[in-house]
Amino acid sequence: MCSSSKSMAAAAVLLALAAASSLTVSSCRGNSGGTDTFIPAVPDWSDAAAWYISQPSGDNAPAADIFYILPTCIWDWTAADGQTCRYSDYTRTDHIEAFLPSVELAEDIFAQGQYGFYCPYYRQISLNVWMDGEAAVEELFPLSMEDVSAAFDYYLDNYNEGRPFVLAGFSQGGKAVVELVKHLPAPAYKRMVAAYAIGYRVSDEELAQYPQLRPAVDSTGTGTIICYNSVATPEAACAVLSPSDICINPVNWTTGATPAELNDSVTVTVDTDHHLLIVDGLDPEQYWLPSLAPMFSKGNYHLQELTLYQDHLRRNTALRVRNFSDK
Repeated sequence: MCSSSKSMAAAAVLLALAAASSLTVSSCRGNSGGTDTFIPAVPDWSDAAAWYISQPSGDNAPAADIFYILPTCIWDWTAADGQTCRYSDYTRTDHIEAFLPSVELAEDIFAQGQYGFYCPYYRQISLNVWMDGEAAVEELFPLSMEDVSAAFDYYLDNYNEGRPFVLAGFSQGGKAVVELVKHLPAPAYKRMVAAYAIGYRVSDEELAQYPQLRPAVDSTGTGTIICYNSVATPEAACAVLSPSDICINPVNWTTGATPAELNDSVTVTVDTDHHLLIVDGLDPEQYWLPSLAPMFSKGNYHLQELTLYQDHLRRNTALRVRNFSDK
């Protein structure tokens, strides 16, 4: 993807999240989730339309795969019979169009034209659910996670062919990455290069309970999980996405409080008390969306977690894949 296309993709991601808060459609498919809710049918993972897949050019097999889990890209929508749906549906053209900017940005960052890229169109919960708070998320996300787990199993059985893989996800996708790593079978975990759970959290309790959740402490380790949340001040943290008990700086790849220069005017520092990335030098006004104010206050840079550090993430993915292959 050319540089201008990258910028357009990043802008489209933000615009998709700030779009109108409901959609009306003429027809739906699936099962009722109650008298006034609608749940789309379970995705058929053997259907190519349920995936975004790309492969590098050339005859040689890629050194690794990227299994990418989408962030939240849709709002609640209304069916023709008046039922509200709080999940995405990959059979809807407008949902695929909402997914694509995020997919293409992640493909450019993580796959880089040299790794296989697999992104399932799971039934993600809507942004409205996240705005309703953690209780709503924990009630509805398990169905989304069932899809992700089933898609990952299908990927392992039908696409992976024994290659090393990187798990990557942002926001809701980061939550799914954490859950996947917790329950990875040992043979699969041995092939996991790294897990990028960007814009989400990992607690000390989870670290103690799930030994496969190994926090990254540098730029080279494999089998580790990478997690960070970017803010101007700790007060700007989003309650349903943080606080986390782990954080690594994706600019200098340290967990300590050493500042790192993102560019000539922006520095990034780990707040070791709150396990947050403090970004100094950006204007919070320029990155604040009033439509998302219930979740993201001024000074929260959640929507920029991929775009701010994309060059660093790109290089780091390649480095960890090389280190894994050299073992």
